[in-house]
Amino acid sequence: MAVLKSLSFAPLPKLSSTDPVVHRRNKLITRLNQQIALAQDPNFALTRQKWVQGDSGKELRETKKRVRPWWRVADASGNIVLSIRYGAKPVEFSKGMHAIMVGKKDQLIPTIETVISAVEAGELDAAIGSMAKTAVQIPRKK
Repeated sequence: MAVLKSLSFAPLPKLSSTDPVVHRRNKLITRLNQQIALAQDPNFALTRQKWVQGDSGKELRETKKRVRPWWRVADASGNIVLSIRYGAKPVEFSKGMHAIMVGKKDQLIPTIETVISAVEAGELDAAIGSMAKTAVQIPRKK
């Protein structure tokens, strides 16, 4: 017991005590980094582990999950617009404005990096916070 008395003890903090604003920022930054990877490699896909029924019972297998692009060609001249999505909906930057005009495809990655820096600075907290509040809550079974 003399060895334990030489240590200083503290209460264990809860794991769920993370700030929800920081959690939403990190979630959006992760998705934006996936979009950068998709812009660099059109065949980019996430790998997920999934339990599937095999010949010898349930097996844990890696499956590929497709990442959908958040950009599309806006007009005939080849200009691209980028919509930032949080969940299933695009983020509304101002009234009726849900997309960012990127220009040519070579400007896509720098534009996404600019959005990442804006998210880190907290400029989209109000927009994604209001979207998180309107999410549909599924009642849990008792």
